[in-house]
Amino acid sequence: MTDSAPRESALRPHMVMLVGNHVVGDSRVEKSALSAVKAGYRVTIVGTRHRSTFHIGEYSGIPIYRIPADFARHVTSGQWKEVKPRRWSDDDDPLAVWGRARDTPVWSIRSTVDRLDRATHAVRTRIEKQLDDRATRAADAVGQVRDRALAALPRGWRRVWPHIADYEDAFLDVLQRLKPDIIHVHDRHPLPGAAAYAAWQRSRGQDVPWVYDAHEWLPGQELPGPAAARTGWLAAEAELIHHADAVLTVSDELATRMQQRHRLKERPGTVINAPAVTRTPMDPAVRRPIREECGLGPETPLFVYVGKMSERRGVLIMVESLSLLPDTHIAFIGSRDVAIRQRIMERAEQLGVADRVHLKDYVPSSSVTWYIESATAGISPLLSTPAHQLAIATKISEYVQAGLPVIVSDMRAQAAFVRDHAIGTVYAAEDPADLAAATRRLLEGVDGFRRAVHEGEVRTLQTWDHAEQVLIHTWTRLCVTQPPVHATDAGAGSVERAAGSALDLVGAADRDPLAQVWVRHGGSAVTHIGLEPSETAGDADLPEVLATWSAINRHADVVLYAGWTSAGGGDDGPVSSEMRSLLARGKKVGIWTGSAPLVDPRLLLSAHPHHPLAQWSTEQLTRYRRQVHRGSRPLLELQDVGIPLFTTDAVAAEILTDVHWVPSPLAGPRAFADNVATAQADGRPPQILIIPALRSPQELASLDTLDKTATAAGFRVARPRAKRFHPSDAVFSDIVVDTLSTGGYSEAAAWAWSAGRVVVGRAGTPPCGLDLRESPLVAADPSSVVETVMDLAGAHASGQLDGLDIAGRAFAESVHDGRLTVQRIMTVLDGLR
Repeated sequence: MTDSAPRESALRPHMVMLVGNHVVGDSRVEKSALSAVKAGYRVTIVGTRHRSTFHIGEYSGIPIYRIPADFARHVTSGQWKEVKPRRWSDDDDPLAVWGRARDTPVWSIRSTVDRLDRATHAVRTRIEKQLDDRATRAADAVGQVRDRALAALPRGWRRVWPHIADYEDAFLDVLQRLKPDIIHVHDRHPLPGAAAYAAWQRSRGQDVPWVYDAHEWLPGQELPGPAAARTGWLAAEAELIHHADAVLTVSDELATRMQQRHRLKERPGTVINAPAVTRTPMDPAVRRPIREECGLGPETPLFVYVGKMSERRGVLIMVESLSLLPDTHIAFIGSRDVAIRQRIMERAEQLGVADRVHLKDYVPSSSVTWYIESATAGISPLLSTPAHQLAIATKISEYVQAGLPVIVSDMRAQAAFVRDHAIGTVYAAEDPADLAAATRRLLEGVDGFRRAVHEGEVRTLQTWDHAEQVLIHTWTRLCVTQPPVHATDAGAGSVERAAGSALDLVGAADRDPLAQVWVRHGGSAVTHIGLEPSETAGDADLPEVLATWSAINRHADVVLYAGWTSAGGGDDGPVSSEMRSLLARGKKVGIWTGSAPLVDPRLLLSAHPHHPLAQWSTEQLTRYRRQVHRGSRPLLELQDVGIPLFTTDAVAAEILTDVHWVPSPLAGPRAFADNVATAQADGRPPQILIIPALRSPQELASLDTLDKTATAAGFRVARPRAKRFHPSDAVFSDIVVDTLSTGGYSEAAAWAWSAGRVVVGRAGTPPCGLDLRESPLVAADPSSVVETVMDLAGAHASGQLDGLDIAGRAFAESVHDGRLTVQRIMTVLDGLR
């Protein structure tokens, strides 16, 4: 009953795509992953964690895992000590292997770096003490000299900017867990980790090729942080690019520059970040075309901006131009960065144009062209930086594929592109008045610009379908694969869906009764063994964890956790985070506790003073209380997330809030069997089963008397220990003695009734006030149990049970066949939505 990916997926080479962001909205990463699946690879995307996302996700069936980066090296960088990376023994340290791969003894590099570090640090400290207000500039100058000297050493960038080494450790860790056959590195952050992993694997006799995909011209980027960050990253790229098995970038001009700067033997391949030809409309309940979402008619000019919003990308210039363009609207479609959104709206309010500025969230990359095609034109307002001068932004290709004319700032590459193809207008960067003039020129000649977009070759060339051929050729040259039978299926496999709701039960065995009755009465069901998150976080087989998560994401409508277990082994955070992740994806989530004790003994005794626990010693009660707390506390704490608990213990449901009673489902070969032998049928004396349960000393004394009396009368008596007893064992006894002090009945009683057996116990009120048919429980208490059972044993031996066997079977079939269990669970979960 467990779900798994198709077997052929294990035969496909495993590609791991690494990127130093949380993946959401990174269209190049998303499209590259889909192309890799199309080419026949099994793909995992690895990004970095972010407060706006969960650790594990999925894009079109491709698993996404977001890694933590604790930046321990960065924090301790001034303490002159090496921080060991996680997971690696001294004899098998990839960083040591990487040092050896550079043909330079690791000890000599480190000692040289340490001496230089200590010397420049001491000089800088003396300068700061002696020069007072001039100390900062002087110390910075010394620091820059030190950084340049360090960066010239092999892997010296790790000391120049320890932040890089933190990324190196984090990506090394995840690569070791995923064990890829080929690695695709998007941009700079994963570079050191991929290079070190490949060198380590090569030292072990295994070749893992890797591709460096440079999204931008790194020397032209304005990197955050001090000057050391820029020095370190430039040095890292300059050294590590020579270890990549292939290099790709986003434009021909950038490819030429990279070859010249790094003296590469081969010119990097060019893969423009264009949209795919296919358009994927979104569910109208989720998103509608941009013009509809803005509430604008077809005659109103609407200009769109797609992508990351930041001041360096010129978004405020767009807002400022609106004051010169009456009746014109602008829509920003991009990241949820609160700071820049607030800055945009503040500037719009200052200029009195806030009603004409629209902020919209990203849509999936496959739906961008569908989403924006109703706009008038697209804008790329980049401000002047060396990187921007060389960039033809992805948004331009998206505008072209949507059939929109384009307005661009006069950055060299994008301005030349627009002029060469006559698809729009150009304005002087940072000049809102010139942007307004360029907008008016475009509106005056909009029909001609649209014809140029639709009829020229630009639209054919600016497609991902054309660009991906370079990608696929590069990959297959390095790691041969066979295209899958269903090349367009990005998922890891489909799961057959039955009518009704699909259940995924986490932490349960294959033949779990709840899963079995769900198939019978609720829809389809899949079980997952689950993992103990406190023990396995970060140690579980990561591909298996991701496959399990993807299977749940594809299959489940309802996810129930059978106790304190985890589908992700802690890789998606604690179980509560895992549940929140599922809730965010529209799943119905609950906790299935079965008959596990949940109620603190003191609370139980305050509600039921005559409970057996009232007669226990203080020591016994304390020991039992610890046991209950160990098992119940993690489950009850999950209620803070808004997750309901389901129990078969009527008393727990009565006392605790958000704990719901459901009847224990009976399933399996023993459930409702018609061929279970009876003592009456074969002439044997009836067997009396005294089930293991919480019992008071008075109750135990009465049962001891029953045992002796029944045995002396020739009846058989069974008193199994709890560890050797399963509730379904009750079907093999003729009379079952249930609990006599707690009220209600146990799961063993339900099993006994399903086989037509007689149950003796203490009757209670129906759980949670439900209108259930009356149970055929034969009432008894500690003072009357001996007489009651002996009478029943005699009646059984003479065949005079007065229909108790028939009544028991009918009760079990109406309450415990699983139908009511499924109905109760769905009623509670539907009520929470």
